[in-house]
Amino acid sequence: MFQDLIDHGEYLLMSLVDLLESKRLHHCPILIVAHSLGGFIVKEAIRRAYRQTERAFRSFLKTLAGTILMGTPHSISLKHPKWENAALLPNIDAMGFRSVSMQQDDIQRLTRCSMDFDQATGLRILTLCEKKETKVRHRLASKKIMLVDKEFARTGSIDEEIIEIDSNHKNLCLVSENKDVLNFIDTVLGDARLRILKGSPVSDSEAEEWSDIGRGYCLFDDGESISNPTSGPERNTASATAGTSDLGYEIVPMPSPGYNPREVPNLPCHMIPITRNKDFYGRESILDEVDKHFFPSGISGHENSNNAKSFALCGPGGMGKTQIAAEYAHRCRESHKFDAIFWVYADEQSKISDGIGQIAINLKLIAEDSLDAMDPVITANQTKGWLANPVKNEDTNDEEADSQASWLIIFDNVDDLSVFDGFWPFDGPGCILITSRDTLAKDPAVLAKGGIDLGPFSAEEASTMIEKLTNRKDEDSRGVVERLGGLPLAISQMASVIIRNHLTFKEFNQVWDEKETHEDLLNADGSKVNANTYEKNLSTVWAIENLRHGKALLDVMAFLDPDIMQEYVLKAQSSSTLKHYPITASEFIRARTELLQTSLVSKDNTAQKLIVHRLVQDAARSKMEPAYYLSAFSAALELVCVSWPFEAFGWRHGVARWRRCEELFPHVLRLKSFGASLSVSTDTIDMNIKLCKLMNDAGWYYHETGHSLDAQPLIETAQMKAVSVMNSLPNLNLSLANADDICKQLNAIIAETHHNLGCIGTETNQPGLTLIHFKKFNEMMAQEVNETLQKTDNRLAISWNELGNAYMLNKMYLDGERCFKECLSVARQMSQFDPSEFSFPYVNLGLAFWLTGRLEQATETLLEGLQYRETRYGRDDQQSFITGRFLYALGNVTTSQGRLDVSFSYHQRALRQFHSTIGKTHHRTGDVHVRIARHYLRLEMLNEAKTHIDDALRIFGDRAAFRPEKARATFTKSEISLAEKDIERAERLRKESIQAYFELTGQAAVSGSDPVSTDFDELVAFWSR
Repeated sequence: MFQDLIDHGEYLLMSLVDLLESKRLHHCPILIVAHSLGGFIVKEAIRRAYRQTERAFRSFLKTLAGTILMGTPHSISLKHPKWENAALLPNIDAMGFRSVSMQQDDIQRLTRCSMDFDQATGLRILTLCEKKETKVRHRLASKKIMLVDKEFARTGSIDEEIIEIDSNHKNLCLVSENKDVLNFIDTVLGDARLRILKGSPVSDSEAEEWSDIGRGYCLFDDGESISNPTSGPERNTASATAGTSDLGYEIVPMPSPGYNPREVPNLPCHMIPITRNKDFYGRESILDEVDKHFFPSGISGHENSNNAKSFALCGPGGMGKTQIAAEYAHRCRESHKFDAIFWVYADEQSKISDGIGQIAINLKLIAEDSLDAMDPVITANQTKGWLANPVKNEDTNDEEADSQASWLIIFDNVDDLSVFDGFWPFDGPGCILITSRDTLAKDPAVLAKGGIDLGPFSAEEASTMIEKLTNRKDEDSRGVVERLGGLPLAISQMASVIIRNHLTFKEFNQVWDEKETHEDLLNADGSKVNANTYEKNLSTVWAIENLRHGKALLDVMAFLDPDIMQEYVLKAQSSSTLKHYPITASEFIRARTELLQTSLVSKDNTAQKLIVHRLVQDAARSKMEPAYYLSAFSAALELVCVSWPFEAFGWRHGVARWRRCEELFPHVLRLKSFGASLSVSTDTIDMNIKLCKLMNDAGWYYHETGHSLDAQPLIETAQMKAVSVMNSLPNLNLSLANADDICKQLNAIIAETHHNLGCIGTETNQPGLTLIHFKKFNEMMAQEVNETLQKTDNRLAISWNELGNAYMLNKMYLDGERCFKECLSVARQMSQFDPSEFSFPYVNLGLAFWLTGRLEQATETLLEGLQYRETRYGRDDQQSFITGRFLYALGNVTTSQGRLDVSFSYHQRALRQFHSTIGKTHHRTGDVHVRIARHYLRLEMLNEAKTHIDDALRIFGDRAAFRPEKARATFTKSEISLAEKDIERAERLRKESIQAYFELTGQAAVSGSDPVSTDFDELVAFWSR
């Protein structure tokens, strides 16, 4: 059945091509829409069209505007759990369905169709997926199933947009009123019409007529105009790839990962996750001072200035800094003072990076579901570029004042001013509002150009506030104010307590005075607050111990990141046994409601996330007895572990889990901080092991995403803690069996940390560190994995490959070759050996042959390994960057063989493959840019050579780990400048690169023996040459 379905793709393609040819409709854009399994017909038709070279098929692709896939399954994994749902799709309209399972052959056919479509397509795709379950009947019973959810519908195409529809699968196609869908149709048809016009031999009058039609084109019946919100970077048109050289290959200039000022931003744009406080009171003078600083002449936010204005709100926690900033943001939104307002949590540098990157996504400078959206360097570049030149649309004149958008950014909780390293200052005609506990934040020599230290309310202001919040103007509130000391957060919290418990002000004073612990608060008066007393006072003000339903939930939240607490983490099914923690949905809602009502937490109005003040967390933890503290920490650790997408040890370089890891990573950092003091006892062994596993795996994720040096301390902490637990075992009263099991778990963690630290060494030019860790990893695996385990356990084979890498980095090429061969020898003893799973030793062995001058053996080995991958995943797959490594290595070997045209082709394929897997700013991508720049230099295409070498230098930047790569790229740029006859620049760059060379090698400069290009190749890792 499913093969017949796919075969109809050819019939659809031929029918469309025949229609275009017979009716001469080459000027008409085509949009193909498919529902459910019909999408496989469309995928096959498009795949076949991209494989054809005849003119008729090229004409068809030229007119193809895009496709809309409604609930079409898509996965390149044979083991995707939802493939069974595809068997239900043909019969969802029927009274019942046959209870059958998908055959493996059927799954392979659909998987292959999905994989081939991924490799072929380059057009705009709108994917619709259902949010409701579909009712299916079986005999006399029925059940509801989520047939094709977002993850099962996502194609992963760079130009894909995904919309979740509030519908079941059957009614998914009823979207004629959905403006997002209509907007997509309008955009792609308009883009296709312009593309056809640019390449069609029509008269001026016809072109003008069609252009007028395009400008007046509208899909909305109510006359509402549609802007063209192009998301993501400009796409390559046919003209970008039209020229073919005499050398027999296509030269495709690759775009720079920097900011494109012609993108059309999504304006107005407001990122304000803090819900407006309807009970906000006072601070009008503060708000006026902020406004006067930003607009000294009283003009609007459209002042034409390239210097961003900045203002800092400083003061201790709970003084109302965030609430003032939020109120100012909401007022500016109402009064349209700014075209764009952004809120960035700033207590950690990673949050600033994520927040700045999210701005580019919300402005639609980058498509949310694109690979670029996962790259923090690209998103940050796009954001900072737009902030510096905030154009409104691509048709305006940048010199006109009205052509630039006005913007406001709030950086909340900048308590450590060093988090701005690498980000500050910001340029552009905008304003920056900062909240910080550090009073230096308002010092122009340190950070903001102005600011103010917030103090508590006066007695009069505090009385007015408590009366307003409790709606009681006929009672004397002075006693309450005296007890709360004019602290805004304390007043807000106690107003909630008074209302909830139906207390008069007098009764509140009596209850307050009954507890001796409240006497400390009397040390804070309305004019002067001691920070230490303030924090202790707040812990009593919040009355956390009086919570009926939400205390356990709040106690767990006290150990997680305060700014972003995903509800799916808090509701995760875990083995936690913390007493009174909400287990059922109704219990969770009851607990959350109590915390929201008492203002102990707030809700992010953009998603299912909770926010809690740091001092509330401090107060909650300060009230815990030691045993309960451990239980609450254990519960928080368990919830994060259950939610974290752990990756089994092996050849791990997939990207599918990165989005979830990015969401949860701040929680790991918090748990690491609290776990530092975790002792080792029989009660805490399990906690220590879980924490070690989490830190190690999170560190590996961070290393994979290009943050190797930042990941190193996380993995080292996991290793040290695991070793500490191992050394403490003899002092604990454990049974022999239990101790043996714990030792096995700890040994596995320690071994994996050695592996991960070795990998970090390979990526950051630390050959000595790499050899130490990989030798230890190999020794541990040789001891643990016996001949029986070798049949199912690949860790020993992996250890030989990694030890080979260490030898290669230390230029011990024959030792490296021996290890790679041993890796493959051990792997072939496995009961289910699949050579495609052992691509790394193949590519590394090929490089060992190359570096020892055995070019034919190198070529044969590399092509053999690449063929195994292509057989399983298809040509130039996007499963992992390893395919790009094969292509890059083959490019290098064919260069050594003098087959320069073939080499260029391999290097171009490697660059495209790296772009689609590890992204445009990974250092391996920079390596390929250097090689391609050399090709263009050889071909005397100097503009293209400069573009690629500048991209490489931008990627390497000033990071210490990549000084060798930067030195090589700088030397190559000097050669390009020399070819341009720019002697002065060439000499300057040459001297800069040579100085770096001698610093890196430790050699003394000798007159007449300056390094050449091949010497710079020796500086970098063997796979980067």
